[in-house]
Amino acid sequence: MSTPAPAETAKSPKKEEEETLPPVSKASAESLSTTLKTGGSLFLLQFLTRIVTFGLNQSLVRLASPEVFGTAAIQFDLITSTIEFLSREGIRNALLRKSDATSMDEKDADRVTKRSKGVTEPAQADLDQKLRLASVPFFFAMPITAALITIYLYMSGSETTSQTDFHLSLGLYVLAVLLELAIEPMYIRTLTSSPPRLSVRVSAHGGMAIVKAVATFLSLLVLPQRALLGFALGQLAGATWLVARYISAYSSSELAWSRILMSGNNAVPRFDSTALSLAIANTRQSFIKHFLTELDRIAVSRLCTLRDQGGYAVAMNYGSLVARLAFQPLEETLLLHFSSNPLSTVPESRELIVFVTHIVAHILFLCPAFIPPLFPPTAVLLLPHRYLVTSAPFILRRYLEWYIPLMALNGVLEAFHTATATPKEVSLQATWMFFSSAAFVGIIAAATRTHFGQHMSRMLSVGPMGGVEQIIIAASCLSMGIRIIYALLHVKKRVPAFRLVDLVPKSVTSIVITGSGLVLRRGFEMRDWRVDLESKLRMIALGILCGSFVLTIM
Repeated sequence: MSTPAPAETAKSPKKEEEETLPPVSKASAESLSTTLKTGGSLFLLQFLTRIVTFGLNQSLVRLASPEVFGTAAIQFDLITSTIEFLSREGIRNALLRKSDATSMDEKDADRVTKRSKGVTEPAQADLDQKLRLASVPFFFAMPITAALITIYLYMSGSETTSQTDFHLSLGLYVLAVLLELAIEPMYIRTLTSSPPRLSVRVSAHGGMAIVKAVATFLSLLVLPQRALLGFALGQLAGATWLVARYISAYSSSELAWSRILMSGNNAVPRFDSTALSLAIANTRQSFIKHFLTELDRIAVSRLCTLRDQGGYAVAMNYGSLVARLAFQPLEETLLLHFSSNPLSTVPESRELIVFVTHIVAHILFLCPAFIPPLFPPTAVLLLPHRYLVTSAPFILRRYLEWYIPLMALNGVLEAFHTATATPKEVSLQATWMFFSSAAFVGIIAAATRTHFGQHMSRMLSVGPMGGVEQIIIAASCLSMGIRIIYALLHVKKRVPAFRLVDLVPKSVTSIVITGSGLVLRRGFEMRDWRVDLESKLRMIALGILCGSFVLTIM
């Protein structure tokens, strides 16, 4: 009978394996686990909220006229997104990038421990610096809001401003965006905790989307003749939920107007100098980036009637559903991962960007093969009848076929750039974005002012409407292509092993994608999908079957 080994010399295989594991590999494994959990939570957030809000939005577009929907979803939403992006984006990215320091929650715990030992600890001062900087967007938004509203009201025509409750609704939209900016310190604290408090993020932002959609739907039911006000009330209800959820997780003293006024140690600067320098560089660049991102909505709001703006807004809502369900969680996850896992210390980060870019690039081949034959029967089922006679169907097809694939690739690459670029590289990106914006404006000007441009507009149009809007989408694709080129050069600089050939699917996958596209086109030509609902569903089922086969091969 064998004698057990002494307790002090016994080691379990698991413990022995852990002790022989290199420190970098353990850190990488923990980092990857955190990244996967973050990505899963963000995807769950987007999936649940988008599915619920998609169903509610289906009702909204049937309750509101294209004119009202265009004003709310194109013009008002453009105003609020501009205020948010210009005042917040650069500072937020700088604070998330500040990954070499200990997380906020860790510092709080360590500070308490050292204070109990009588040790002076600067962690609280560092924490206050971060949260004060996170409070700046709320105050920075004030002059931005005043300037934007003045310009908007000056340039808006009577067709827009004469709508019922126009000025009241605009004011409620602005109030809602200021409430969202007020919780920015708590948002930063949520993401930089160790581990991130994703439950707070999911419940706050997911709840906001659902509350906004439900409140808008109920307002349109109760106030059918004041639809624009209904959209504004929904916006305000969502922002109120967001603030209430973050206050319940932290406290009202964490709100921006309370945090910025906190007095600190006179020997410590009010803001962290490194984070402030990067925030300034990012904010300068964000002015150009946002202008470029929103050029399509700016052009639509100036060149199209309110009715066609409504059609464009509906098309964008359907198109962005795919982007927000899949690509937005992926971009946010990659940004957090690369920000907290430098390439120099975590080799897996270099492999990750190559792998993700390769996978996302497949969409560039999938969409042109699948969208043309599948879109007509699907659009008839999705779009309300009143929007079928606007430019919405034609815009949505081009958006899904061209813009979505490029946006997916650009989002991944720019997440990597934001997390790894130096202030000098951020400035260089701004230069590329300037030329990208110039290309967009040039195409729009040529398309609307010259005979050749008008001829191209007619060629691009796939129906009696949609020529100008589709020129706008084509210009957006070209300008995004310029941004992608710069981002690819940045990846190549940071990851020398990256090759452009990595973007191309393998030969077997390419053959399967091409073959599936041909099968769908043949089925579309042979089957009269206009006859009844069953014919439409059969065509869609064929697309699902082909898509599943392609994913299996991938």
